[in-house]
Amino acid sequence: MDVISVVTESRMMSYLNPDERLVFVDLETAGLETWRPIIQIAAIAVNSDMQELESFEAKIRFSESVASPESLRKNHYSSERWDAEARNPREVAKDFEQLLRRHATVDQTAASGRVFQVAQLVAHNAAFDGAFLRAWFSRMKLFLPASPRVLCTLQRAIWLFHENKSCTPPVDFKLQTLCQYFDVPLRSEDAHDALADVRATVSLYREMKEIQQSSTAQRAARGSSLAA
Repeated sequence: MDVISVVTESRMMSYLNPDERLVFVDLETAGLETWRPIIQIAAIAVNSDMQELESFEAKIRFSESVASPESLRKNHYSSERWDAEARNPREVAKDFEQLLRRHATVDQTAASGRVFQVAQLVAHNAAFDGAFLRAWFSRMKLFLPASPRVLCTLQRAIWLFHENKSCTPPVDFKLQTLCQYFDVPLRSEDAHDALADVRATVSLYREMKEIQQSSTAQRAARGSSLAA
């Protein structure tokens, strides 16, 4: 069984060496079920210093007959814009596959024993995006060169507030709510645009990483003073 596992540990990048990379990804879909089409995909690859290396965005052609009207409204879908900009799904999937291969730094071992590398994906609500990507690539009979462990900024946020009791948690852990909490730019009119959302996710992760590092440093300083 092909299972998407979501990594929830609070220090997502602490194990990365200087050559390892992350690929943040966001999808807009025509419904909540994985058989629904992906209508837009965006990704940003970063190095271990969180410097942007490459970005990718594509709108994808699909049939409105298999789409949820509510999801299309939520994602600011415009038939005129998609007619002008959307591309063939297989073509987009292959371009995304090549981006992942360019930023593949995670070792995997094939059944034959051969070691190869795949990309490390990050998403907000990774269980959703990971499952959709797997289903999409499976339908097209393409290999998804990404680790099955998708790092999750939503889970990272839950852990951050769980471990830092002095921080008042937000009302929920939606991307837009967290961006408002941490002063990360994400305008309401831009929410549910894949490229805007993935840029916000990268910035959100940077903010949470800085808070975690600061909290760790403070605890270490307190421990040193007590030991003295």
